[in-house]
Amino acid sequence: MRLFSIIILLLEAVINLTTATSTLQLVHVLFRHGDRNPDTLSLWPSNPFYNESFYREGYGQLTNAGKRTEYRLGQLLRLRYNSFLGSEWNINTLDVRSTDVNRTKMSAQLVLAGLYPPRGQDVWTPFLNWQPIPYNYFPSSQDKELLSLGVCDVFLEMYKVLGETDIANYIQTKYSELFDILYQNTGEAGSLWNAYVLYFGLLVQEQLGFPLQEWTKAIYPEPIHSAAIDNYYVLTNNTILRQLTAGYLLRKILNDSASKINGTLSPSSRKMFLYSAHEYNIATFLLSLEAYKLADVPPYGSHVLVELHKVNGVYGFKLFYGNYERLLPIPLKLPNYDSACTTSDSTYKSMYKMFIS
Repeated sequence: MRLFSIIILLLEAVINLTTATSTLQLVHVLFRHGDRNPDTLSLWPSNPFYNESFYREGYGQLTNAGKRTEYRLGQLLRLRYNSFLGSEWNINTLDVRSTDVNRTKMSAQLVLAGLYPPRGQDVWTPFLNWQPIPYNYFPSSQDKELLSLGVCDVFLEMYKVLGETDIANYIQTKYSELFDILYQNTGEAGSLWNAYVLYFGLLVQEQLGFPLQEWTKAIYPEPIHSAAIDNYYVLTNNTILRQLTAGYLLRKILNDSASKINGTLSPSSRKMFLYSAHEYNIATFLLSLEAYKLADVPPYGSHVLVELHKVNGVYGFKLFYGNYERLLPIPLKLPNYDSACTTSDSTYKSMYKMFIS
């Protein structure tokens, strides 16, 4: 914790130099929740650590390490956007949304704690350097922007159709041995989706220090890690799937940005939208924009920054990806762009049309 505080101080000057807050108009932040326990979906009954009693906080819940991850993410966002946001919280400045999942709700609160420690008139007690800040969520069955995988019937049908294509045949051949091993030892039918889900059970158990069963050495970390990554690519394999997995959120981001540009955003002083979500939100968002070649699962605390800037009267977007482990997010390039994507460019207009329609 002390080392992190020192790093934070050293980064402050760098961030102030690299973030052009004078041109910044609006920021959208999509981030993954913090470190967690495994859930029942990613475990299997013969797993010696299947019982919930092994996980103090409960299945799928945020751990203390996860709390620290998200709090530090909030601190990093504070450093990056300090002059843009101002030091004191205001209800009109920030809109915060989470999925209807405990770990993302807690993560939203922790990021807010790091982003907005009470200052000035916000200090309500000398005994606690924290203030309550509201966030919102939709029931999972209604959350198209952040949980479209389980909401949209069209997506489920499209994913099913993929099972009858050459892609499915390629995946089945590539991972046939993996699928057989998983079925023999977990009872789960061999599929890319099941491999993706079970990968997290193995990963989280290892992160928590639980020994893995002997049979897992044949598949973990590879090839099951590669199968999990391939699942992201399958989820964004065509335009329709991209519209369904990331398109609803991207549409909201583009619409909110358009409202900011034309002066109809309400409230007009809104500066930031925060979205507390999951790794597949990060992965499908980046892949749908063809902005990043994904080689790993987005780690806890990873985040995408979509910044709307106004330079010499021209509006444009800058895109960044932070995997948390790097601390400083890296700038990303959309196809055919060297830097910012301006709202007047043909590529932006075609992207806008694809996701808005």
